[in-house]
Amino acid sequence: MLPVKYLPFLALLAALPLRAQMLWPGTAAGMTLDQVQHECPEAHAPGDSAVELPNGRGVELLRIDETVIAGHPFHVQFFFKGQQLVAVVLTETGEIPNKDLDKFRDLLRGKYGLEYSTRSSEYIQVTWKAVQTVIQLTWAPQGRDIATLSISYEAPIITETNRL
Repeated sequence: MLPVKYLPFLALLAALPLRAQMLWPGTAAGMTLDQVQHECPEAHAPGDSAVELPNGRGVELLRIDETVIAGHPFHVQFFFKGQQLVAVVLTETGEIPNKDLDKFRDLLRGKYGLEYSTRSSEYIQVTWKAVQTVIQLTWAPQGRDIATLSISYEAPIITETNRL
């Protein structure tokens, strides 16, 4: 049994994930547009090409045209629902060799541990769960030895009623 002096510390640790689910580095679920813009000053409004997530889960309000991850260029989309950040999606802007899927899977395993699930058919989708954040690596073949790759981070907005 833990000494009573550790109880406040444990209560703080238990509450931390409820406050803000981490998404892409520097961002957390529930951040406002201004907060994301402050963390990612290169982000800008997507203009007429804004995208909406399926089932009304969020609308793209900010975008970064290019960021390089593991030697590959990605564009980054920030999705908001009710003026709060709910998802970040990174999409490789060019074609990615099939062999690089393992490189990205290993990078995500290094950060989030073993995947929660892997689904494979015409494409491969690998899923991790970090508290309430769902991270998905999606690889879709486009032809012989080439594919597209995306990484998404999505978390629900924690409301007071969810804490009960």
